[in-house]
Amino acid sequence: MSDIYQAFERELAGWQTRYAGRPDREMLRLCLLSLEREQNVAVAYDEGVLGPRLAAMCLPDDVRELIRCALLWVWKDEEMHAVYIRGALLKLGRPGVSVRTLAQQVAGAVGGWTVSVRQHVRWSEAPFTRAAATLLLWAGGLTGRVPQEVRRHIDYCSFRSFCRYNVDTEGTAWLCWRRLTELAPHVPALSGGRVADFRRVAEDEDRHRQVFRILADALTDDDRLREGVTAEGLAARIGAVGEFFLPRHNRHGPSFHNSLGSGATSGWRPRSCAPRLTDSASPTDRSRQFRLQFSLRGD
Repeated sequence: MSDIYQAFERELAGWQTRYAGRPDREMLRLCLLSLEREQNVAVAYDEGVLGPRLAAMCLPDDVRELIRCALLWVWKDEEMHAVYIRGALLKLGRPGVSVRTLAQQVAGAVGGWTVSVRQHVRWSEAPFTRAAATLLLWAGGLTGRVPQEVRRHIDYCSFRSFCRYNVDTEGTAWLCWRRLTELAPHVPALSGGRVADFRRVAEDEDRHRQVFRILADALTDDDRLREGVTAEGLAARIGAVGEFFLPRHNRHGPSFHNSLGSGATSGWRPRSCAPRLTDSASPTDRSRQFRLQFSLRGD
């Protein structure tokens, strides 16, 4: 396990001890933390940030499109997670929590911008922007908001290193949402009785971790395609994680026939008419249904 993952495991264990017998306090703190982190990556994974970096890499066009589409879905997932957990916090109707929610989301957005500049922009390309991001990183380190284990990775690096870093950060996100899933049944005010939604977000984070690992394995340290890696093989590995991460023409399951995103006319039906899935359904089907219910719910 990486130093980032192990440090976060220790932090979670400390909170679990500190808030023993007070699951509502622990869950509130974890929700605020998860909001900041989800907003952070929702900015850092923005296609406007990663698109130019991908375009400059010496890759076959079909491989570049596979990577672009996979990261696009990861980005959209993270945006959805941020909106979802923000809604859960604001629905508590507590002014103090609402203020903290806003502050955490702003901090996450600033942190995401800082990370994206530091990891993807060279000093020669934008010295003033890079200087501002560096000052914010130092401030985060001094205030303890950016742990040392994380800070050492926030600098310009290869795209492969960026992917490897996010294998670790998505792993910590999975840890956070797994703990939230454990707490959710005991804190209905925050979970809203939708414990399964927390579990599905945790599953999303695990899939993101797998996607980043696949991308890191496919690239060399100078961001070229590793010898023996093909577009077909890469598509098969990503598709095994979830078809939504693939371009439409690479999909073969139910998502290929879904009219959403295809430009075709799609019909709307109330959430009550959406098909119910059992716990035995595949992770991809559960994730698809979660996305559908989220979009119809309008949280």
